[in-house]
Amino acid sequence: MTVVRFVQRWLLVMMLACYVLAGVLPAPGEALRALALPVPAVAGTVTLPMVLLAVMLFNAGLGVRIAELRGVASRPVRLMLGIAANALLPLLVLPVIALVLRTWPDPAEVEGLVVGLMLVLAMPIAGGAASWGQNAGGNVPLVVAMVIGSTLLSPFTVPFGMRVAGRLVGPHGAGVLDDTTKVDMIAGTGAGVFALVAVVLPCLAGVLARMLLGEERVRRVLPSVKAVNAVNILLLCYINAAGALGQALAHPDWDLLVLALGLSGAVCFLAFRCGRWMSGWTRCDQPDGISLTFATGMNNSSAAAVLAACWFSHRPEVLLPILSYSLLQKIVAGVAGKPPRSRPGKEAHRRPAPGAHASGTAAHP
Repeated sequence: MTVVRFVQRWLLVMMLACYVLAGVLPAPGEALRALALPVPAVAGTVTLPMVLLAVMLFNAGLGVRIAELRGVASRPVRLMLGIAANALLPLLVLPVIALVLRTWPDPAEVEGLVVGLMLVLAMPIAGGAASWGQNAGGNVPLVVAMVIGSTLLSPFTVPFGMRVAGRLVGPHGAGVLDDTTKVDMIAGTGAGVFALVAVVLPCLAGVLARMLLGEERVRRVLPSVKAVNAVNILLLCYINAAGALGQALAHPDWDLLVLALGLSGAVCFLAFRCGRWMSGWTRCDQPDGISLTFATGMNNSSAAAVLAACWFSHRPEVLLPILSYSLLQKIVAGVAGKPPRSRPGKEAHRRPAPGAHASGTAAHP
């Protein structure tokens, strides 16, 4: 477990290393992403990134303790607020971004950036929010309940987000562009099926597996789960980044790279600030406020990158804001998630932060 702790501690550095490797040596990543198994029943294919994502989400579900979520049901307002804030924020932010970007000289780049940002913001709350929230002293059962609720809603929120993106880059938005029809098609079929099959079902399967196996057996396998998650995170980072960064660095467009990074950073910071503002507005206690902040600010960027790589592998500008957001939300979470200083006489009143489910849900980068 020393290796796993090392990876968790240096995860950001290793993610950066994966991005660099994907930029200078993209061919193996593109070959891995192209691996696919045909599924005649649905007339589609299952790719290696989809399998890695499903394993990651299964492990996340395996880390959820249902018994610890019962207390959350007694205070449903904060639970629903966190889920709603994460789902509705992109509907407020993306139209403003699309309006500002209308002055950008290349409308195709605008389309890619808007679609990429909507993809990542439309995804459910990242399970990693539980781990970051735990480190900061948050109410872990509350944020885990938010993750589950957001995940269950994803077959509806993801297609709806894509429909909004289609309107923003369509004739009344940035202009009539080549992939507008594809965005509408994904919203009509692909996104909902993807969210159900690749996000919801693996997570629920993990929750069910924990209930069937029992706490003792799960406790014994959790070290292996952590190891698998560490490998999954880094491998997915490399595979998802290989196509986008390889193309971007082969023919660098520095204005686009800076714009993608700047937009992702601004939206990420705004999401965390929105969560913190709502925690103050609703007068949450500190643990609940921390949970609300991380649930609002963190999205499952891995799922967004897998979906984008499936449908927009020829458009690196779609993946660039997703990859940027994936990295930046961890940086912001690290700054916002520093463990609170212990106050004399207050330690006994601190809400316990159970670790089992955090180890599983940390699988959502």
